[in-house]
Amino acid sequence: MQFDHALRSEVIICDGAMGTELQRRGLGKGITPDSWNVTHPEQVKDVHRTYIQAGAGAILTNTFGANAMRINKEYTVEQLNYAGAEIARECAGDTILVLGDIGPTGFEDQLPPYGNMSKQEFYDTFKRQAIALAKAGVDAIIVETMSSLVEAVIAVQAVKENTSLPLICSMTFARPPASRPDDLRTSWGDTVSDIINTLTKAGTDVLGSNCGDLVEEMPQLTKMMREITTLPLIFEVNAGRPYMDDEYRTIYSLAPEAFAEIIMQIVGNGANIVGGCCGTTPDHITAIRKRLKG
Repeated sequence: MQFDHALRSEVIICDGAMGTELQRRGLGKGITPDSWNVTHPEQVKDVHRTYIQAGAGAILTNTFGANAMRINKEYTVEQLNYAGAEIARECAGDTILVLGDIGPTGFEDQLPPYGNMSKQEFYDTFKRQAIALAKAGVDAIIVETMSSLVEAVIAVQAVKENTSLPLICSMTFARPPASRPDDLRTSWGDTVSDIINTLTKAGTDVLGSNCGDLVEEMPQLTKMMREITTLPLIFEVNAGRPYMDDEYRTIYSLAPEAFAEIIMQIVGNGANIVGGCCGTTPDHITAIRKRLKG
C-alpha cells in the first residue's frame, strides 16, 4: 500500500508496544529487542501478526534501537535493520504499511554545545540506519521518541538526504507544571511552535508526538499542533503513566476502553495517524479499531 494514498483515505491505525510484547514471549533483561530480529524472528513475527489481527493498518519495524550508537556489536546495523524490515514486510504483505522505526541515539546530551560529540557523528548514525531500512523495502520511515529537537532535525536531514521515503517525526513531551498547563515542551525545553516550524523547514512529511509524560494531555497537544500546521499529524499514546508494583515490575494501567477514548479525542482534534506506545497491547489497538470503525 502507498503511504500517501493511505493518508488520504482514512485515519491510519498503528500498532502498539513491541518491547513489552516480546518480554511476554521470553525476552529477558539485558537483551535488546532488535537482536531478536536475528535470534528469534518467529517471536517478532508473532507480535506483528497479533497487532495486524487487532486492526493495525501500519506496523513499525522492530528497529527502534538498531543504530550504531546503541546496538550490541555482535550484530551490524545492516543485519538488524534488514532483518527487522523483512520480518515486518512478510507479515504486512501488500495491504499493511511498514514504517521503518528509528529511535534516538540515547546520547543527545553529547550534542554541541553540551557535549563533545559532533553533529556529523549523529548524522552518520541516522544515515546508516535510514539507508538500511530503505533498501529493505519499508513504506516510510518514522523517527520517534525524540526529546531533543536538535537531534530530531539531524535525523530528519539524514533520512531526507539519503532516501526518497515519506518521513514521520514524532517528539516526546514532558508533563507541564500545574501552574502552566498549556506550556507543553520537551524535556529539553522545545516548544510546540518551535518544533513544528523547525521540523517543517527540515522537510518532515508528518509530525506529532509519542511516549513521554503526556497521556490525558495528548488531545490538547493535538489541538495545539493542528492550529499551527496543515501537515498530517501522528500520535501514539502510552497506556497511562507507569508505576512500580511490589515486585518492582513496571505497570501501565490504562484500560483499552479508556485509552481508546483518548485516541478518539485526538482524532477529533485533527490527527491522521494514531496508535499505542509503551504498555499498550493488541487489546488497546482493537479498542481503537472498534471506535473508529463503529
